Amino acid sequence: MKDTEQTLAEILEIIRSNPGIRPSEIDRLMNRTESDSLRATLIRRGLVRKVKDGQATHLYATDVPGGADA
Repeated sequence: MKDTEQTLAEILEIIRSNPGIRPSEIDRLMNRTESDSLRATLIRRGLVRKVKDGQATHLYATDVPGGADA
């Protein structure tokens, strides 16, 4: 079984590779029912930025140029 840090690294890599990805897409790619607490950890650590667009939520890695507001 993977530890939390490995899973966080995988989620961060998915977000880096897919700027603006929606949380549901991350869950689908990782075969998870939800990843709320893991995404919240990445946001708290300053590694990921959450951008709301109406009802949609998009995620961007903070170290990748060209994201929203960049």
